[in-house]
Amino acid sequence: MSGQFRIKHRTPAYVLLSSDYSQQEPKILAYKSGDPKMIDAFQHNRDIYATIAALSFNRPYEDCLEFYVDENGKKTDQVNREGKERRTSAKSIVLGITYGRSTKTVGEQLFGKNKEMTDDEKTKAAQNVYDAVLGAFPNLDQFMHKCQDDARKHGYVETILGRRRHIRDMQLKPYEFRAGKGYINPDIDPLDQKTLKKKNELPERVVKALENEFSRYKYKGQIYKRIKQLEEEDHIKVINNTKKITDATRQCVNSVIQGSAAELTKIALLKIFNNEEWHQLGARVLLPVHDELIAEVPIRNAKRAGELLGGLMSEAGSFLPFTINCDVTTTYRWYGLDCPCPYTKPVSLEDLNEDEIKWVQYQLFECEYILPVFNDPDGKKPIGDAALGVNGIKTDDMYEAIQDYITRNHITEDEFIDHIENKVIYDLQKLK
Repeated sequence: MSGQFRIKHRTPAYVLLSSDYSQQEPKILAYKSGDPKMIDAFQHNRDIYATIAALSFNRPYEDCLEFYVDENGKKTDQVNREGKERRTSAKSIVLGITYGRSTKTVGEQLFGKNKEMTDDEKTKAAQNVYDAVLGAFPNLDQFMHKCQDDARKHGYVETILGRRRHIRDMQLKPYEFRAGKGYINPDIDPLDQKTLKKKNELPERVVKALENEFSRYKYKGQIYKRIKQLEEEDHIKVINNTKKITDATRQCVNSVIQGSAAELTKIALLKIFNNEEWHQLGARVLLPVHDELIAEVPIRNAKRAGELLGGLMSEAGSFLPFTINCDVTTTYRWYGLDCPCPYTKPVSLEDLNEDEIKWVQYQLFECEYILPVFNDPDGKKPIGDAALGVNGIKTDDMYEAIQDYITRNHITEDEFIDHIENKVIYDLQKLK
């Protein structure tokens, strides 16, 4: 009979908690580099990416934030689209500096959409930004070079807890020279058997001369031409390690920051595991994803568990000279919308207002229906729930999805509202 169903779900119903560190990597970078300006920015709760953006684009700090601020300097819910774009670009800059990206790559990230700029102009502009950032944060530049020097000296770098990441390619010489087939050592003495043992080896003086020679070359064409000449005419094989060294150089800071960030997350996991209240709430961590922890908890305990999860993760960073906060979201499923649903539940499907339409769209999206997405009146792409089709706009697609849901679940139109709400929350299934 239509409408006869029972709730078949986990006991009790669970929701997912997602808690990720806010600006984890740049804060670890500020701590490891000891840069006073970066530390000051974090101590005064300034967004480091917005700070970098303000420097990079020569704009006020408030114009580089993702959200507008009110007259008291507090964040509002109104998105600052241009500020968000600048902040996103700044994020590419600071991460590019941190991870050793080339100025060409940073230039493409910053100015790639500018069709009026040549590639060289983009690279030059990126270099100017790069220089400005390092000029504003000198300890960052020193930290980068220290990591690279440590790797050259020891063959590894260390995280905040002393774990080592071996980067042995940093200890390679840019070019290595070997005797090829047919090479004869010019320094051997045919009358001295001791020297005959080295007849197929390059003399040290030849190696040093070649190393000095190659250090003077500025262009790849010169290098490739000389390598070919040495192999064909002098029977000397040249091993070009410059790419390996370049790749290793980019790994130095990256290994320290990423490795230290991973340790911070592990400290948080230990704190959560050892917290009695967390277990009493019935919460459990499912998995870590970089700087984020995914957990599940009975829906009735979601609020307190979210507070506890964010708080314990923040406490794990108590060694930092500033606080490190976490953004906690609650969803019914992976990649779901924030719950509980913030929109008004309708009484029926007749005469829906905009907020009620959003409620229906919210439930349909949670049931994995694809809804049409429309640009904003200004022609820009929507953000937030609207980017997923929860926009309050009546469409034929929405009503087709409603009818599909009704048909699939063998219910009437009058039963739709309560049925889909329970489906989303409890994974309700029709009794067969």
